[in-house]
Amino acid sequence: MGMGELAALGAALCWAAASLLYGQTKLSAWGLNLVKNILAAGVLLLQLLFLADWQQGIVFRAGAATWQWLALSGVIGIVIGDTLYFRSLQVLGPRKALILSTTAPLFAAVFGAIFLNEVLTPVMLTGVLMTTGGVTYVVADRKSAHESPGLFPGSTTLGVSCAIGAAVCQAAGGVCSRIGMQGCGSVEGAWIRLTVSAVAVGLIVAWQGQLRDVWQKIRDRDLLRRLVPAVLMGTWLGIWLCQVAYKETSVSVATTLLATTPLFVIPLLRIFQQQKITARAVIGTVVATLGVVFVVAGTTADIDVESATSPSPSPSTAERDAAQ
Repeated sequence: MGMGELAALGAALCWAAASLLYGQTKLSAWGLNLVKNILAAGVLLLQLLFLADWQQGIVFRAGAATWQWLALSGVIGIVIGDTLYFRSLQVLGPRKALILSTTAPLFAAVFGAIFLNEVLTPVMLTGVLMTTGGVTYVVADRKSAHESPGLFPGSTTLGVSCAIGAAVCQAAGGVCSRIGMQGCGSVEGAWIRLTVSAVAVGLIVAWQGQLRDVWQKIRDRDLLRRLVPAVLMGTWLGIWLCQVAYKETSVSVATTLLATTPLFVIPLLRIFQQQKITARAVIGTVVATLGVVFVVAGTTADIDVESATSPSPSPSTAERDAAQ
């Protein structure tokens, strides 16, 4: 299993832990998106400055084209996608929202094939379907308790539409991020996406006249005790690992592994909220895990075939200059 696959699974774990805290935050979907983007972008900027000083390099390397693609990725995946997901979470609760979010790998596979010429082998397709099916089987358990917080209610149609829209945005944002990440590192890429997203969401919240309300709410210490750890785990570390995944592996593989978040939620709910783990959850987890194995195996096999059939590359200009 390569760095990209490990990063995607790590991001899924971070998002699972953060989701337990985000669900208890009394902020609107737009307000929550704004605060998390500002806090995480600030942490990433400090990280960029530290790395540049430690490595004695430049802080920012991204060119105009990289900024354009990552900004577009941020607007689609974070500004629109995250807000739609938070709204679906508020209306449907985690269980139903997660059922619909598992369609993201299918959209990612389609977008990757169309825009990036990524090849989805039969083994990888089998893994995508197994992982999606396993996750869906787990979170669709009718015996699960109703988890919608009821703070910002809405119609079922609205919740379903938002969840599917979030899945499409996640896949489309991943494609844009994959293209943009060719011109910078993962930390800088995550910072660009979050910074652009923070500005965009801030303008929207200001236009809605909610800035004062958001400011007053985040001064609550109880809210901050839940929000700050969620931002550090889910937005800062999670999106950083997500950028590594998009850079090091295909969009379809990364999105499939990122969709395993519900599987990590299960043991966390058992540990921190004493919820019972059902046989259905165990079966679904096994199926989804086997799907992950298929996806990774298919990726490895595809890379091996390409390595064996591709001619040896000619030395790059930089390599020739170094040799001289």
